[in-house]
Amino acid sequence: MKNGDTITCEIRSLEQGQLTIKQDYSNSTAVLDWSKVDHIDSHQEFVVINNKGQSFSGRISEQATTQIFTVKGASEHQVPHNDVISIEETGVTFLRSLRGDFDLGLDFAQSNAQKNLTLNTDLTYQGTRNVFSLNSSSTFTSQQETTDTREVNLKTEFFTQLRRTQCYVGGISNFLSSSEQQIDLRSTIGGALAYRPIYTNKTTLSAIGGLAYTEEADASDTESTSRTHSFDTAEAVQYSTFRFDSTTFDTTAWVYPSVSSPGHVRMTLNQDIYYKFYKDFYIRASFYDNYDNRPAVGAPANNLGISSTLGWSFR
Repeated sequence: MKNGDTITCEIRSLEQGQLTIKQDYSNSTAVLDWSKVDHIDSHQEFVVINNKGQSFSGRISEQATTQIFTVKGASEHQVPHNDVISIEETGVTFLRSLRGDFDLGLDFAQSNAQKNLTLNTDLTYQGTRNVFSLNSSSTFTSQQETTDTREVNLKTEFFTQLRRTQCYVGGISNFLSSSEQQIDLRSTIGGALAYRPIYTNKTTLSAIGGLAYTEEADASDTESTSRTHSFDTAEAVQYSTFRFDSTTFDTTAWVYPSVSSPGHVRMTLNQDIYYKFYKDFYIRASFYDNYDNRPAVGAPANNLGISSTLGWSFR
């Protein structure tokens, strides 16, 4: 460590600037701030990813005087200490590589018997070349003498890195069901390219662009029940910044300008703030907006929502 301490331990992983270790005399893992680590040396085999998304496998060592991270496998690679973004044990199964969280919120007002239930789940996988994510959010509201409402949104992405670049190719799929906007189910599936210009232990920025096919079925109680089909361009910006062991800010914006119906534009915006208050437990504050400039007859163009939930994350 930079303060002169030496820790003998098993290295489990490095992610978001957090080095997870396990000591023989402890029955649980510990998390260290990577910026406070001076150098490491290990006989274990690891997969190391740098800030350009390049991956290397082998034994790792580092000289305190040079701050150069050396990975010795079939060949030898050197990475500056501050450019090391991810360290993962080799031979780790897909399930052990998954990262995710689950949170739940419930509100109740006695005056009008209003009940709000919010459920969010996130699942991610970062491999040597592949990136996968699944995000879902569901909101259900009931109140006396009014119709119950629901909002269910599911988004998935899978990308594979193009050689040793910051570019990725893959597929996207988004599904939306909203009683407020009178959408029974909107399904969007397509292919896309992603570019990750910023990838550090603190911040990640990605831009996505592609083409998608969309099929939408209006709710059965709308003024005009119909099923529409369209080809759209799909464009997104995803930004995430992390403060060690405390707060995370995630922003995602998707825009779908239609190709087959010029002038028709849809947009989804999600802003999440996570505050970790005890070990892997956190509080999440969320804002979302689903926009359609040509909504179903009688439905609003915007559907906005704010929620606060309590959750647990795993890695």
